[in-house]
Amino acid sequence: MTLMRRLRGRLTYANVTASLALFIALGGTGYAAVTLPRNSVGHAQLRNNAIGTKELRTGAVRSSDIRNRTIRLSDLAKSTRSTLAGTPGPAGPAGKDALTYRAIIDRVGGRAGGNAQSSAHTRSTNLYRVEFRTDVSACSYSATLAAVQNGPTLEQPPAGRITVQSGGGLNVLVKTYDAAGNPTEAPFHLIVAC
Repeated sequence: MTLMRRLRGRLTYANVTASLALFIALGGTGYAAVTLPRNSVGHAQLRNNAIGTKELRTGAVRSSDIRNRTIRLSDLAKSTRSTLAGTPGPAGPAGKDALTYRAIIDRVGGRAGGNAQSSAHTRSTNLYRVEFRTDVSACSYSATLAAVQNGPTLEQPPAGRITVQSGGGLNVLVKTYDAAGNPTEAPFHLIVAC
């Protein structure tokens, strides 16, 4: 008896309506999941950009039905993933791995790291010569102005640009410039891929 009075005292219009709405919503979702026939949702039932990553049959969903950046690689069939991967490129030389050489050169031409054999620089010029142990004349070069540790100080490069080219045989030539295009001494990193 006491329990009924306490319950009746807490029953309000808002509580009853909220509970009824929750019951109907959950029941309706469960009913739809059980009674909707397979493949019954098609293009006509979808709103543009409304679904995320739902698993639906091919042909029923068009590009305009899917919100941008919501499909992940794992959402695609394995056959689709292998098609997207494309064909492999030509194999490299048999038994020969690609080699990478690198050099970290300070403003005055000293080697601060990497596997270069030696480096040379004439003071007050922008020309650096970096030498490696093997012929690198047929390799690819990439250089960037970069901060380089020179003893206790960290040399910061000026804003500018850098060029790199083969120096023939074992050598790579690097030239550094300031933002106005004037030759200047600057620290850099060099990568040579063969």
